[in-house]
Amino acid sequence: MLKNKIFTTSQPNKSTLQFVKDLFESSNREFPQTLIDDRLKETNDDVVGVCIPYVIENKYYRANVDFWLDEIDPAKAKETIKAYCEHDSDVSKVVDAFIFIFDKDKPETFDAVKLWTPFIEQAEPNVCIVVGTPSKTPLGGDEESAIYDWCASNSFMYVDMDEISETPMDKVGMELVLDTIETNLWDGLVKKTKDGKEMLIDENRDLGVDKDILDDSLDMPTQAEIDSMRNELFGDIDEEDGLDKAFEAIQTMREHGKNLSMEERHRMAAKVALSFAAQFDL
Repeated sequence: MLKNKIFTTSQPNKSTLQFVKDLFESSNREFPQTLIDDRLKETNDDVVGVCIPYVIENKYYRANVDFWLDEIDPAKAKETIKAYCEHDSDVSKVVDAFIFIFDKDKPETFDAVKLWTPFIEQAEPNVCIVVGTPSKTPLGGDEESAIYDWCASNSFMYVDMDEISETPMDKVGMELVLDTIETNLWDGLVKKTKDGKEMLIDENRDLGVDKDILDDSLDMPTQAEIDSMRNELFGDIDEEDGLDKAFEAIQTMREHGKNLSMEERHRMAAKVALSFAAQFDL
């Protein structure tokens, strides 16, 4: 069972579907409109249970993930979340990204994310994002500070869709969401080699990211650091269990990465990606 689902939720207002459409547009992907229209006919236009496949692909790797949508009536939120946490539910076992969308024109809708704490603790997704939709009027200073403080205290990234970057290289809005999703360590990641062959990284997930999507402002690792990482991962590759050892090392780094800041994660990811490139001549 692959942990490759992106659970996307909000109150009932079709914001989850619009969010995913905007994400497809930002990543220059064709949105599977026919697939979604057929599904909405089956559910009487209810987005609950809608599954939207998304492929993360570049010249170094490919990963198949799915957006799972659900929009929950506040009056039924506690009951619904409890059902998601039931022991016989497989949802928490496959979710590795959780995205909560709230309406900034109705700041009180943010508070619903707090009800998801039991599910987050059970699923332990590697990515947790709160998205504030574009609004007609900015949030008040105290309201915005409270949101940032809660997100920081609960290991969520807050993405304000109205934010404008003052620095060209800083990612905000949908670009930041895409960067976070595409640098995650998805189960079922397939590495590509120079000759076009693919190497499946199953439950032991690679920390690497495409060199083309690394922020140019990132403090890139030195050659000595890359060589050290390559030796740590592939020093025993010629032994009978050499590949198993490499995967075990990657898994250990992945667990360690959960406690790092985003900048530190990206730096570690860069070292792993470049060591892979050196090892397999990518």
